[in-house]
Amino acid sequence: MEFTVVANLDNRKNADLLVLPFWQVNGSVKGVTAYGKLESYTKTPLETSDFKGKEGEVLYLYVDGKHEKRIVMLGLGDSLKLNVERLRRSFSSLTKSCQAKKIKNINVATPLIPTLSEEDVVRAISEGILLSNYAFTRYKTDKKENLPVLLEKVTLIQAAKQALGIAEKYQTICEGVYLARDLVNGNADDITPQFLSGVATGLAKEFKSIKTTIFNKKRLEKEKMGLLLAVNQGSRDEPALIILDYIGNPKSKDKTVIVGKGVTFDTGGLNLKGTGGMETMKCDMGGAATCLGTIYVAAKLKLKTNLTVVIPSTENSISAECYKPGDVYTSYSGKTVEIGNTDAEGRLILADALAYVVKNLKPTRIIDFATLTGAIEIALGNETSGLMSNDDALADSLIRAGSDTFERVWRLPLYEEYRDQLKSDVADIRNIGGRPAGSITAAIFLQEFVGNTPWAHFDIAGTAFLNDARRYHPKHGTGIGVRLMIDFLQNLG
Repeated sequence: MEFTVVANLDNRKNADLLVLPFWQVNGSVKGVTAYGKLESYTKTPLETSDFKGKEGEVLYLYVDGKHEKRIVMLGLGDSLKLNVERLRRSFSSLTKSCQAKKIKNINVATPLIPTLSEEDVVRAISEGILLSNYAFTRYKTDKKENLPVLLEKVTLIQAAKQALGIAEKYQTICEGVYLARDLVNGNADDITPQFLSGVATGLAKEFKSIKTTIFNKKRLEKEKMGLLLAVNQGSRDEPALIILDYIGNPKSKDKTVIVGKGVTFDTGGLNLKGTGGMETMKCDMGGAATCLGTIYVAAKLKLKTNLTVVIPSTENSISAECYKPGDVYTSYSGKTVEIGNTDAEGRLILADALAYVVKNLKPTRIIDFATLTGAIEIALGNETSGLMSNDDALADSLIRAGSDTFERVWRLPLYEEYRDQLKSDVADIRNIGGRPAGSITAAIFLQEFVGNTPWAHFDIAGTAFLNDARRYHPKHGTGIGVRLMIDFLQNLG
């Protein structure tokens, strides 16, 4: 998408549509700014109350205008309640309406909102448009009938010159979200560990600031990553440990490591998932997708931070070679693990990755993203990701980033008493703790492999993949976590 900026309404160029924002003030509906001669077009809808200025309300006016044939009156809702998220939602509603009418080029009268900074306003407009201006069409063959028409150009009117840079910054961030969405939405037979390795290698070719290292099966055997290798036993495709390094601040020793679960398809293994539980399991590499989207954005924006991405990747498939419930496997750390359920495989591959990070990469902090447990969706639904951490300061910073981006999180406890549920008679630890507190015991398991390093775990099983579109999140892959992590990284220190 192309963004442009012009100083005032008189200087705008031709477009398919002009957007005029309105809000509710003391029981009446008013334009957010003065629209001059254009107010004659909006007078009647306001007098008849056909337009009420509700959040996300869209009313089309068809005019014999010099620059556009359509004017949209866009509702922003109550002026006293207006914030970045409400503004984002209103422009998401506008974008969906434009797509339905196959509109490609719009002019937007940028609202001047006293309670919000210019960056917040432009950010909300840009994200509301960009996050909704997405469609996954890779497997469509009827290009004329099935491909949606997306917005191609947005001109911000009455905005300062620096608004263009702000819009382009958030466009880059949304490109990272698109990358994550595309990876989650692709066929599991296409998005294999080797494909993810190729994406990582491609990022290293695109950005000189990124270095990529791939551990193949032979290297994993040499490293004795017994849990990742165990989960992979039933798969046709070999596993991989993918490591990407971005050095944005070479003078600093501070380093954030993000680890992403990369199970490219999860059958459940010998504890086979039933019908209704397996059909969406191509999304089980959503954590890996988040990590790849994040490092793409960090490199393109040239963030002044040091970031390493680590992705343990494999299928959890079934065959005569599958790893088995009741057996014991040795992790990279040397800790032995009894397999209580082969469908609790994500924590196994993450355990090897986390232990490797702690031993070899000298992280300041570790943050992992994983579509880890169905229990988190039962607890928090699809609106909130679960957060568990051994460090209060780190958790607080991530909660703020979630609030700023509206990728909200809720922190759950890691009380030591939960560890009892993971006791094993034959090994150091068991990989499941039963139904009670399923998301917490999964995190307790991971905590065993991070030592004293500040660590946070995001369980995104309820938010990375949606069965129905909502607001600016499309159906299926959402790319959740990319915007949150960029906000967090920008505010480090």
